[in-house]
Amino acid sequence: MKYRTLCLALVLAAALIPLVAVQVIPTDSPEPYLFKARFEDHLGTSSNESLSYHEVSVLQGKAPTTTIVVALDRNYTRGLSPDITSTGTESWMQGSLMTREVYYGEQYLFFGPPQIYVRQLKSGVLWPDQATELRILYVSPVTTVLAPIQLPLQLRSESLSARTVGTLLARCALLIATINSLCAVDMSLRRSCPACSHTRSPQCC
Repeated sequence: MKYRTLCLALVLAAALIPLVAVQVIPTDSPEPYLFKARFEDHLGTSSNESLSYHEVSVLQGKAPTTTIVVALDRNYTRGLSPDITSTGTESWMQGSLMTREVYYGEQYLFFGPPQIYVRQLKSGVLWPDQATELRILYVSPVTTVLAPIQLPLQLRSESLSARTVGTLLARCALLIATINSLCAVDMSLRRSCPACSHTRSPQCC
């Protein structure tokens, strides 16, 4: 029973820790402004149709003013979809202030109010950056298990780098430490439970 409880605790930890970790920081690239806003009006589109400009009303969070213009780049803004920009739709946004000194070119339009160049949009539970990081964290146990196989293959690769080798060595060390810890816990449980000394015993915990 103790062994099963330990396994259940490990599974729950593997499922919950990544969720808690990604909630701490919304992105790995912090921006000055993070706010929730409602789309009010579509103001225009750049000549190459890669950027669209919208007037929004800020509902909460940090923004230059309560009414601003946001620039959405279909090649850069994460979480962008056609339905998210409909009038009346509310969304969380993260981005930086647009100025003529930094953003110059025919694709950049200015409409008077302060403008934010949006890096990512969030309409659900997670930011796009958080969703990506969550996938990485959930896949990392698998990549850690495969590290001993990947290491000799990477050593023969022409694109070998010290960072890659260091990462794989760290994963190998983590895998060895995890196996040793589980073996130590298993031995400790078997010593504390007489029934566990007989692997076929139905009373084994």
